[in-house]
Amino acid sequence: MKLDQHISQLLFQYDCVIVPNLGGFVANYKPASIQPIKNTFYPPSKGISFNKNLINNDGLLINAISKANKTSYEEASKIVEEAVLMMKAALKKNNKLVVENVGVLFYDKENRIQFEPSTDVNYLLESFGLSSFQQFPVKHETIEEKIVKTVKETPVIALHQKKNSKKWIAAAIITIPLTFFALWLPTKYDLGTDLNYANLNPFKTLTEPVYVARTTAPVFEDIAKDEARAKIEAVNENNPSTTVAFLKEESPIVVKMEEAAIDTTRVEIPKVKLKFHIVGGCFSEERNAKKLVRKLNKAGFNAWIIGKRKGLYTVSYNSFETRNEAVDALASAQSHNSKAWILEQ
Repeated sequence: MKLDQHISQLLFQYDCVIVPNLGGFVANYKPASIQPIKNTFYPPSKGISFNKNLINNDGLLINAISKANKTSYEEASKIVEEAVLMMKAALKKNNKLVVENVGVLFYDKENRIQFEPSTDVNYLLESFGLSSFQQFPVKHETIEEKIVKTVKETPVIALHQKKNSKKWIAAAIITIPLTFFALWLPTKYDLGTDLNYANLNPFKTLTEPVYVARTTAPVFEDIAKDEARAKIEAVNENNPSTTVAFLKEESPIVVKMEEAAIDTTRVEIPKVKLKFHIVGGCFSEERNAKKLVRKLNKAGFNAWIIGKRKGLYTVSYNSFETRNEAVDALASAQSHNSKAWILEQ
């Protein structure tokens, strides 16, 4: 008996379907995405991955088969055992096992089992009815293309035409200068820079202010010291500034309340133990692990080598304190590597 149909149906309702003694098919939320090369938009979906370590029977698949075939739990268990033996034999013989509508299991060059998910079915029920679509970018005409198009569409004046010749001459008098101005303007001015809209000539360059030294002696205002002191002392949080004029025909001096200094007291943050890791790869040589860490950090992940696991250097996309945080971040990692999985240690 093939288990493909039961696994596929269960993935619509559950996030993990374990096939005893084979492995678990894990579904994680995958947000809507854009494929920039093909300009294709994909709706939200469930990303399917395979974990060969989930082999303990949780009863989900066997109960589903028992209800579908109206048999006992023990008979359904035997059906699953026989099906798993056949699946393993087919995988070993053909080096590939197709799980219909779910994906393909196969062995890599190092004889490790790998999984390639199928994209034919969207297991996220909230996205029912949504399909991917392709949208091509809109091409806008450049200034040069518009000018060339205008010149080509300008009517040619025939000298031998006598009828309505005055109208053609009037049209030529208006069109030719406009065409010349349209061709000459981009070569004379950089239209990509900011224009001076405050001037009658918007293309005129703004002049920089130039300092001019004072030529006459300053004339001081007759202001009482007590009055100036009272205005300055009146500055507070409710009245943060005031002005005091000392020179005639000059801008007054603005007195502002001094801003409070920023508290730079160092706060000791307790260290948090990160137990859950999103694994991106395991390597027998440390240099290969470091190479992947540099690649992931460059892609925006907080990757690092969490240590050795079963003699292999293990690289994590990121590490978290709780499982919920790791599950939320797993979709982002699987968009970069569909085989990423969560490790607790």
